Amino acid sequence: MKKENEEVISATSSQGDTNFMACKTNEENKTKVCIDVENPEPLSSKASSGKVMLDNNTYDLMEQLLIENKSLWRIKNNYKNDSALDNETRQVWNFIEKDKEELVKMLTEKLKERL
Repeated sequence: MKKENEEVISATSSQGDTNFMACKTNEENKTKVCIDVENPEPLSSKASSGKVMLDNNTYDLMEQLLIENKSLWRIKNNYKNDSALDNETRQVWNFIEKDKEELVKMLTEKLKERL
């Protein structure tokens, strides 16, 4: 299976809750299989016979991606708004926001490589 058929999907709700799914698409029959990271049971249009368990390093990467996504959401939706009248603090949040965006991008790419 090619790497372009693999993806990590993350979704953050308006309350800041983030969920992750690791997905692979079968080239032959175009079936997409996704695993909810919080509940690692395969989700597919076809029944799956085996359970999937992530190795510890992959789980750690997903856990850190979750933490960084939640932090980034709070910065964008709360902290920057709170510091609207304090230019110095707002600059700090802008710097941290860019840093978190890079971390999220890097962790997502590493997860794509592992899944």
